Amino acid sequence: MRPVKSRRTHQKSRSGCSNCKRRRIKCDEKKPICTNCANHEVECIFSARGSSEVSSAASGSLSPTERCPREKKYRFRTSQYTTEIWKRTAQSPTLKSTETQHKDVSTEASTDFISMPDLQLFHHFLVSTIPTTVDDEHGRAVWQNHVAQWAFEFPSILHLILALSALHMGHEKPGLREQYLQQADDHFTFGVQSVTAVLSELNADTCQKVYISAVMICFAYFGRGPRPGEYLVFSDNGPAEWLVLMHGVKLILESHHSKVFSGILEPKPSSDVANMSPPMQNELQEHIAQVQGLQRLVDLQHSWDAGDRVMYLSAIDNLTSTLEEVYLKRSLHKPAVGLMHILIGWLYRLPRDFVAQLERKDSLALVILAHWAGLLKYMESVWFMTGWGEHVLNGVCAFLPADLWGWVEWPMERVQKE
Repeated sequence: MRPVKSRRTHQKSRSGCSNCKRRRIKCDEKKPICTNCANHEVECIFSARGSSEVSSAASGSLSPTERCPREKKYRFRTSQYTTEIWKRTAQSPTLKSTETQHKDVSTEASTDFISMPDLQLFHHFLVSTIPTTVDDEHGRAVWQNHVAQWAFEFPSILHLILALSALHMGHEKPGLREQYLQQADDHFTFGVQSVTAVLSELNADTCQKVYISAVMICFAYFGRGPRPGEYLVFSDNGPAEWLVLMHGVKLILESHHSKVFSGILEPKPSSDVANMSPPMQNELQEHIAQVQGLQRLVDLQHSWDAGDRVMYLSAIDNLTSTLEEVYLKRSLHKPAVGLMHILIGWLYRLPRDFVAQLERKDSLALVILAHWAGLLKYMESVWFMTGWGEHVLNGVCAFLPADLWGWVEWPMERVQKE
């Protein structure tokens, strides 16, 4: 790393690019792309308008919720990027190559921009954040030894590491939350934009790094907390933002599944032996009875064809299997974050037709989702999952007819129980 040079005064400029203005750093104004944007591999936009106009234009691209002054500090300002990434991927399922070449972030020039706050975030990620995202020593070693190294080869991973670490710091230090959320916002922007640049080049050499980037984007989405009107699989209006992210992960795995889960990311067989206590066994059986009881609601529908009936019953059966996996995992008394892949796995496997029913606010689909959301109670101790179960259930109740509320009393009682 180069020695730190003494600061020199410089002529303030009002014609720098929008990225540098937003980050409040000096722009060298090189055209068509300034040095800062080149090193971070993001789009560089110059404008002849004043800085206030640029800021207004940027805020104008956000949803009304994100423009609200009271809410803004709790939200990433770039949620539109997360949607656009996977929309572009979905529109190009063949993932054709482009002439864009992926640069190595570990160049000499890029080290000039590793600031002391960034180093602190990186250290915090290695020491404190990683243990909150995995539940075993193998997973911890993968993130500390390999993913951390990838950060210096793959810009998106570096910035998403810093974004996730900043969110974690904001959670641990509420008094400095606004400061850390600003850091998370900046790094999330660069992380998402840089992974966008390489999606069209997805291949056997980059798929693991892109997959890890996608996973971290999803973690960051949860880490910024529940958003009004967004309920993971459905929203007040239009497609759910998080579901678009999930679709992007699906596309990566469908095209390179065997390569992604090979080498250092190959799953290791567990030697843990589940030993479920009698009280937990009784709780499991009671919970299974509640979920399987949803079949009665299916039987009450007489206007469906055979395909609809099979779709709903399959979702209920898969939820029962997920429920059993959750209780077996809980019986190991490991960190609750280990439930993440089990619970998200149920959403991942939902067929498109069932998701479409959720987007249409179909009552039975919402009731089934509510019983899945009740399981999120078991992840309340994970900092980035706090409040999500109750949030999704509130979204379900907002669109569920009052005469069906009795069907979601069980999961509501679970998430509200201290």
